[in-house]
Amino acid sequence: MNDIMKPFGIVIISAMLIGLFNFTNYAETANLIGMCAALLFFTLFIHELGHVVFGIWSGYKFNYVTVGPITIEKTDRLRISVNDSWFSFGGVSNCTPLAKDLETIARQHKWYAAGGPIFSVVVGMISLLTGEFMNIDMVYYFGIFNLSVFVLTILPYQGSLKSDGRILWELWRGGKHSDEFLISLLLIKEMMTPLHPRDWSKDLIRQAKTLEPTIDNISVAHILFYYTLVTKNYDTASNLIEPFKQIPITKKNKFTLQFINQIKQIDMVVNKEEDKVQFDRLHRL
Repeated sequence: MNDIMKPFGIVIISAMLIGLFNFTNYAETANLIGMCAALLFFTLFIHELGHVVFGIWSGYKFNYVTVGPITIEKTDRLRISVNDSWFSFGGVSNCTPLAKDLETIARQHKWYAAGGPIFSVVVGMISLLTGEFMNIDMVYYFGIFNLSVFVLTILPYQGSLKSDGRILWELWRGGKHSDEFLISLLLIKEMMTPLHPRDWSKDLIRQAKTLEPTIDNISVAHILFYYTLVTKNYDTASNLIEPFKQIPITKKNKFTLQFINQIKQIDMVVNKEEDKVQFDRLHRL
């Protein structure tokens, strides 16, 4: 039952329902919905592909891209797997820097962040003009979808995640927030190498400990915790990220703070705290 409620299961069920509706009077409507869903999938894939292509071109290492029910990842080889996460259903790509200096990474990440919107606007304009010229509605709609994604991602807003436009704005602006963002990128790069945590850059770990405990720096807390856990012990690792635990967990940020929420639950078990109400609340989040 759990597998059915995951992205791949829902997509298969939806496809079957559209097929069944083809035997009813609602066939045309069902097919229209199916075509729009397919166009939306390809729209999101094109956007994430733009990030990947520009990331690799700028010197980044490709790790994975997820859109809808499918994940394409690079380990020892390229492979396609099923995406089980609704959080990444709308599309997410992951590339990490190979360089070590912040100036180079800042330049590379500008291209990586800009790649998605660039692909979206180029494909959108071409599709819009082609659809208009050849009078093909679906191609025209495809153009509208891509241009909509371009507008939504290029606006410099920040919700539970930063938009592409927000990342570009912060990198162009420079300063403290930009440096913190780049340091977190370097830490993620270090974590995704085959190196044992005790061999991670001591200078990076030192810099990470100076960063402010904010939602934007949550990946830093993740890395600091595992580094300290492996090189010292659990209590020291948990205490190190105590400032991050003080960030209130809400419905809006619960995905971003999922790791912190899990550590809070482990703390309660380790410390033998019997506050069942609090434990249940954290578990539900």
